Amino acid sequence: MSSAHHGGRWRAAALIALALLLVVGGVGWWAGFADSGDEPSTPAADAPSASANADPAPVGWAPTSAEKARAKSLADGLALDELAGQLIVARSFSNETSLELVRKKHFAGVMVTGQQILDVTTDDPLAQVKAFNRQLQDAGKGRGYPVMVPIDQEGGLVARLTDPLTTFPAFMSAGAAIQGQGDDGAAAVTAATRASGAELRDAGYNMVFAPDGDITIGAADPIIGSRSAGSDPGTVARAVVAAVEGYNEAGILSAVKHFPGHNVATDSHHGLPVLDSDRTRLREHDLVPFAAAAADAAPGIMTGHLNVPLLDRGVPASLSRKVVTEELRDNLGYDGIVITDSLGMGAVMSKYHGGEATVAAIKAGSDLALMPADNDKAYNAVLAALRSGEIPEQQARDSAARVIAYLLHSEASRALPGDPGSHRDESEALSASAATIVAQPCPVPRITAVMPSGSPSAVAAFRTAAQEAGLPIGSGTSVAFLGEGVRSSSAAVVVSTDTPYGLAASSAPTRIALYGRGVPAMRALVKVLQGKQPASGKLPVDIGVPQPKRC
Repeated sequence: MSSAHHGGRWRAAALIALALLLVVGGVGWWAGFADSGDEPSTPAADAPSASANADPAPVGWAPTSAEKARAKSLADGLALDELAGQLIVARSFSNETSLELVRKKHFAGVMVTGQQILDVTTDDPLAQVKAFNRQLQDAGKGRGYPVMVPIDQEGGLVARLTDPLTTFPAFMSAGAAIQGQGDDGAAAVTAATRASGAELRDAGYNMVFAPDGDITIGAADPIIGSRSAGSDPGTVARAVVAAVEGYNEAGILSAVKHFPGHNVATDSHHGLPVLDSDRTRLREHDLVPFAAAAADAAPGIMTGHLNVPLLDRGVPASLSRKVVTEELRDNLGYDGIVITDSLGMGAVMSKYHGGEATVAAIKAGSDLALMPADNDKAYNAVLAALRSGEIPEQQARDSAARVIAYLLHSEASRALPGDPGSHRDESEALSASAATIVAQPCPVPRITAVMPSGSPSAVAAFRTAAQEAGLPIGSGTSVAFLGEGVRSSSAAVVVSTDTPYGLAASSAPTRIALYGRGVPAMRALVKVLQGKQPASGKLPVDIGVPQPKRC
C-alpha cells in the first residue's frame, strides 16, 4: 500500500477520533477570524492532525487571512438594509423576482428548485441554467464578492440537474465502498465528489448542499434512505470527510446536513420529528459525522428541523440557540458557515409564521436562513430585528463576514475541468467500488446474454450499458431491477438501485445492491455480470440477510 493510502487512513482515523473527543468534551476551533496564515490551508494527505491538547491550526479548505480580512471589511461596510438581505438565501418564485431580491435587497443568494431549474424544451437545457446563474452574479456585481448560488445535488434520487451532467449514485454507495474497500473506497468517494463539484462549478454554482451526515435508521427511514452513507456512525463520518475533501478540491462550498442528524422516522417536510436520543447516544451516534466534519473544517453545515428534547424540547434544532450556538458552535467548535434547511418545510411553517422563523434562525446563531416561505416578509422581519437589536448587529456582521470569506475563497480556487458529462469514469468507479453481492450461487454462472425487466429508468440505462459492452439483450439470464412498484422478483438476478432492503424479500439466486440507476452505475453492473470485475462493496446497512462468502 502506498504512503498516500497510509496517510489517508491515518488522517481519517484521526479525524473520527478527534470527532469523538469533540462531542465528549468540546474544544475551541478556529475562533472568530483569527489569523490562519496567508496561504490556502490544504494539507498534504499524510500531514499530521493537530493535537487535541493544543489550539490547532485550521485544517481542510478554508479562507486565507487576507480573504477573511477583506470579508470583514466588506461586511462592516454593509448598511443595515443590505445586512438584512445578506443573511437570507431566497426561495426562487421566478427569475425576475429573484434577480430583484439580489439587486435591491442584497440577498446573499438564490436557491432555484423544481421546474424552474431546467427548461427541458430547449435543445441545450444547461445553457438556460448557466445563463441565469450568470444573471445572478451580474445582479450582485457591485458587492465585491460573489452571490451565493447553491444547489441540492447529492447523487441518486436527489439530483436537481441530470443530463447533460454526469449522473452519480446515491451517497449510500460511499458507505458500501468504504465498508468493502477502506481507503480505496474513500478515494473513490473523493474522486466522485471532486468530479461532481467541478461540473457544478462550471455550470455556475458555488455551493452544493451535500453530503448527508445523517445516519439512516433502516427500512423505516421515511426521507433519508440512500441519501445516508449507512447505519454505522464511523462509516458515515468517514464518507462525509471523503466527500467534503472532493468538493474542496473542486473549489465548491459544501454543506454537511442535517445537524444534529435526521435519524428519525418522521419526514420533516410534513411535521417536526423528535430525535429522542439521550446524551450517550447523541455523543456516540448522532453527532459523530458532524463532529468529524467540524474537525476537518468543512465549509458548511446545514441544520435540520428536528425536536431534540435533550437539548431544547419542542424547538426545531434549526431555530434553537442551544443547538446551533451551544452544541454546534461551542461544544463542537465549529466556525464554518451554518445554514438552515429550507424554512418553507412543514416542520417550521406549522408553528412559525411570516418572518418569525427567519429571525429565530439568525438569533440561534445561523449565518444564513434558507428559502423562507415568503422572501419579503422574512427580509422585513430581519431588518426590523436588526434595527431593534433583537438580532445583535455584531453577530449579524460576523455571519456576513464568514459567508463572504468562503465565497471569496471559492472564487479564488483553481477551477478543474468541468465539461458536462465528462466524469462518467469517476461515477462508474464509485459504483464499481460500492456494488455489493447479497446472494449468489457457487460457482457463479457465466452470463452471456440478458433479459432485463423492472424499473423502466433502470432498464433503459442498463440497455445502454449492455449494448456498449456487447452484451446481447433479449434472451439468456433474466435480470430484474427493483424500483417503483417492483419490490422483489424471482428472476435469476435481482438488482436494487436505491436502498438494498427489497433484496431481502427476493428469492433470486443472485442479488446485487447497486445504489444507483444511471448509465455509469449500469456499466459497473454489466462488468460484474460479465465477470470482468468483482463486486467488492459491503452492505452499509442491515437488511436481515447475511452477506455471502466469496466463491
